Amino acid sequence: MSYLTLYALRRPASLRPARRGARVDETMLLNLPEFDGGAHIRVLVEDTSAHSLRRRRLPSPRLKLRIADCENAIHLEFSVESAGERENSLHKIDTLIASLERFRSGLQAEAELRVERKRHPRNGKETRCHT
Repeated sequence: MSYLTLYALRRPASLRPARRGARVDETMLLNLPEFDGGAHIRVLVEDTSAHSLRRRRLPSPRLKLRIADCENAIHLEFSVESAGERENSLHKIDTLIASLERFRSGLQAEAELRVERKRHPRNGKETRCHT
């Protein structure tokens, strides 16, 4: 049985309902199936709205953001405990989103340039096309 069958038989994580008690609970593959080697992103934001106070302490949600490629993974920490930590957590995610958007724009520009150079190899600085 092909390893692709595993992906064909299960619903994508982004379409599955969130785990009970979670605002966000997703694991998504980062690559297309033919390029998949385990790269994924895992996000979890626990919903503490039904949690009661214990010993006069506010419940602390589990917050996970993990980005993994085939060999490496990064786990980013977030907190909502204090005003400063909340502000920093939101700043961190906003910075990541903005950086990813700029990276995507640069990647798209380079991809378009690659296509153009393959169409007209002598119009650019390169005289040969490399893949």
